[in-house]
Parts: sequence; structure tokens; C-alpha cells
Amino acid sequence: MRMRHRHTGFTLVELVVVIVVLGAISAGTAVYIVRSMEAYSDTVRRDQLTSTARIAVEKMTRELRNALPNSVRIRCTTPSCTSSDTHCIEFFPVQSGSSYESVPRTAANVSFAAVDYIAPQTPATAYVAVYPYSTSSLYDKNNPGPLADYDDSNSDPANGEVYLTSSHRFTHDSPHKRFFLTGPPISYCLGTGGDLRRYQNYSINSAQPVPPAGSGALLAENLQLSDGGTAVTPFRYDPGSLQRNGVVTLDLRVRQDNEWVRLLHEVQIRNVP
Repeated sequence: MRMRHRHTGFTLVELVVVIVVLGAISAGTAVYIVRSMEAYSDTVRRDQLTSTARIAVEKMTRELRNALPNSVRIRCTTPSCTSSDTHCIEFFPVQSGSSYESVPRTAANVSFAAVDYIAPQTPATAYVAVYPYSTSSLYDKNNPGPLADYDDSNSDPANGEVYLTSSHRFTHDSPHKRFFLTGPPISYCLGTGGDLRRYQNYSINSAQPVPPAGSGALLAENLQLSDGGTAVTPFRYDPGSLQRNGVVTLDLRVRQDNEWVRLLHEVQIRNVP
């Protein structure tokens, strides 16, 4: 008697069903993985943009807090400025200061006595400022005027002796008998290419240079001067009054791969010269 053996296996229909089911599962899993990776990439990109803007704001804030009173001036804050204009903020950085006994007011002199003070960080290119009452008077740098060149070779900070490079007469006495030692002006400029640059070691100009001479140090990239077709004002300055200090508003918008980050920050500027 012969035994018949029955062979079992998959039918074509079963095989097709399995393939369809596995394909559906794989497609769903792939979509989930892709979306998870896209979400991660977006988060990383936003974090990078935020870091870029935050570093730029922090750098400018630290220097602006030491700005000489009434030295802040801004190019491009009026409605006539567009996204094709370069925006700049300029100021004198305070490096030291103290109180004086008297300064040459009625006649020009080359020195005056003061309370001992700390030497400026850049003594070879420092300036002495006494009662900087207006922005234009500082940048005009006239004699008489509130700004004079500091003479590092003859000055003696430990004994309170302040020498100027040439005879100068200051136009006003400070109510608090205060003088400042500042470095050359500093500018931050944002151009149409989206680069924010820091400029230093250039000559004082009565008309604000936009931008100053030189290439400048790159601080941040991909900043925008247009938001949906509307021109952006990255720098704004509200002068101080009897009730409050001056305020600089920094409005920086960074864009990369259609991702936007905006940082709006206010910096208080000393108001008492």
C-alpha cells in the first residue's frame, strides 16, 4: 500500500497579502522616521539661529552699557530707510574716568588735576570727555568742545594728573565734576548682504560713516532687513529724559532655510554726563 504525503506551503494569494501588509507597515514606519528626523533638523536649525542672534545681542549689549553719555547715534531709523540701506549704530566706549578738581574752562590749557584714576585700555588712542552734552559736539571734536586727545606719555593716573596732547578748552563744567576716558568710536553695521560687522580704530567723523573704513569683524550672518516686504529697523535709540535713561532697542531677525528667529532686546544707556 502506497502512502501519499501532502506538501504544505504558501499560496500565491497569501504571499501577496503578506507583501501588501509589510509594505503598509514599512511605509508608515518610514513616514514616522522621516518626520521625526525633519522635526529634529528643524529644532537644531532654530537653536542655531537663536544662538547666532543671542551672541550678537549679548556682544552689543555689553559694549553699549559702557557707551559715553550722548554719544550714541544711529543711521537709518526714519521711514525713508529701506531694506536696501545699510544700518549702523555708533558710540564712544568708556574705558575709565574719575572726578576732577578743575578743568580749563576760561582759557585753554594742556593739563588738569583730578582724583587718581585707572589708565584707559587704549592709552595711545584715548580721549578725554567732559560734560558731553550733545552728540554733534562730540563728533565735531572742536576746540573749545567736550572732547580732547589724551596724552598718555605725560599723564600720571596714580597721582591724578591728566595731560592733553595740545591746549584745549572745555565748553562746560560737569555738575558732578566728572570726566571720562574713552577709546575711539565703535560701529555695528548691518548691510543688505545680511552680515553684521563690528568696526573700530577709525577716525572720528562729524558725519556718521556708513559703514566706516575697513572690512570690519564679522559678528553674525543671515540677518534680515525685510520682513514680508516691510523694512526692518534693527537699531533704534530713544534719548534719555529727566525721568529715565536712554534706551537702545536691538531688533535682530535671522533667517535660514525658511526658518525665522527674532530677538528684541532693550539696553539702558547712561544718561548723566
